[in-house]
Amino acid sequence: MREPTKPDRRDAEKSPGRAEISAPVKARRGRYRTRALALVFGLLVAVLMLEMGSWLLVTTGALSARVPSYSLTSSASGFWGDLRAEFGPWHPPETRYLHQKSCFSVVYESNSYGARDVERAKDHDQRRVVVLGDSFMEGYGVDVAHRLSNVLEAATLTPHLNFGSAGQAGSTHSFALYTSLAAAFRHDAVIASILPENDFDDDQPKAPRYQPYWSGRYPDYELKFTLPSVEQSTYRCDTSEAGFDFSRALREYTYTKNVTDYLYSAFKQWRQSRKLTASADVPESRFFRYSREEFDRLRYSYEQLAAAAYPRPVVLFTIPRHSDFGAVAKHGRSPLDDELRQWAAGIENVHFVALMPELRRRFGGDLGRQFLSCDAHWSAAGHAAVAEILLGRIGKLLYGE
Repeated sequence: MREPTKPDRRDAEKSPGRAEISAPVKARRGRYRTRALALVFGLLVAVLMLEMGSWLLVTTGALSARVPSYSLTSSASGFWGDLRAEFGPWHPPETRYLHQKSCFSVVYESNSYGARDVERAKDHDQRRVVVLGDSFMEGYGVDVAHRLSNVLEAATLTPHLNFGSAGQAGSTHSFALYTSLAAAFRHDAVIASILPENDFDDDQPKAPRYQPYWSGRYPDYELKFTLPSVEQSTYRCDTSEAGFDFSRALREYTYTKNVTDYLYSAFKQWRQSRKLTASADVPESRFFRYSREEFDRLRYSYEQLAAAAYPRPVVLFTIPRHSDFGAVAKHGRSPLDDELRQWAAGIENVHFVALMPELRRRFGGDLGRQFLSCDAHWSAAGHAAVAEILLGRIGKLLYGE
C-alpha cells in the first residue's frame, strides 16, 4: 500500500489562502518603505536648505560667523587653547591656522614659544617693547603687517614683541603671562590693552576652563587657578589627526554649524546684556557698568604688572566697541576711563590713554570703518588709527620721539 504523500511546503505557499494573507502585509511594507524614503528625502532637502541659508547669511555678511575651512588640519581648536600651566590660554608653538570669514582670509602662525610673532631672541641690544592683550592685540582678522604692534614697529624701527592672545585673556591673564613668559625677553617698555566688554568677565573664574584669577578682596588677593591642572581643561588644543571629533568636523565642513555657534554665542551675550540693563538709567556699555569688585581686580592686575616691570613704562589703553561710542554719546563721559585716568596718575610708571575720544575725532560719522565689515574687531584702518594715537600721546615716552 502506498504511503500518503506529504504536502509540499512550496505548494502551501502558493495556496490561495496564503496569497490572501501576504498581499496586505506586502502592501503595508511597501507603504512603510515609501514613507521612510520620503522622510529621508525630506530631511536631506531640509539639511541642504539649511546649509544654503547659512551660506547665504555668512557670505553676504548678514552674520559674522566663520567660514568652514574644509580641512580638519586647519581648525581653530588647533591654534587656541588652555595650554600653559602659568597662565592658561595660549597658542601651541610653530602652528599654522587659516582663519576665514566673509570679509577676510588670514593665516595665523605661531613662533617657537607660541606667540603670533616672528622669532625673537630673549637677549637683544636694541630697544624693544612688549605688547600684551587679547584678540585685538593679537591681530584677529588682519594680516600681521596691518596689526597695531607691527605698524608701530615699522613706524619707529623698534621691535614690538607681541604676546596677544584670544580666548579669555583679561587683565589677570596679562599679568600672569607677563611675569611667567614675556618678562624673560629683554625689553624697555610694555603696552597693554583693556577691552571692557570682555575683560571684566574674563577675570571671573569659569570651570571647566583653566585660567588664573584673583581670590580674596583688594588688596589682599591670592593668584589661583580654576582647575588643579591645565590638562583638565575642556578647551585644550588638538593639533593631532588621531581620533575623530564629529562637532569639529561639522564646524570645518559646514556653514550651518558655524552659524549655530554664532547664534548661540549671540544669545548668551543678549542674555547677559539683559542682566546688565536691569536698571534703565545705566547703559549696557561696560565703560559705564562695572562693580567695585571688578574694577579692583582689574587695577590690582596692572598694579602688580607695573611693579614687575618697574622702572619700565607701562602704557594702558581702553578699546571701545561700536556700541560703546553710542553709550558715551548718549550718557556723557565714560566713568571707567575717568577712573582709570585718575588711578594711573598715582602710579609712577603707568600711563593711561583713552582711545574713544581720539577715535571719534578721527572717524567722525564713519565709526564703523575702524572695524571689520563682518566682525567687531579692528580693521587695518582701526589698527593704523590707534597706532597714530599712541605715537602722538606716548611716542616720546616709549621711543624718544
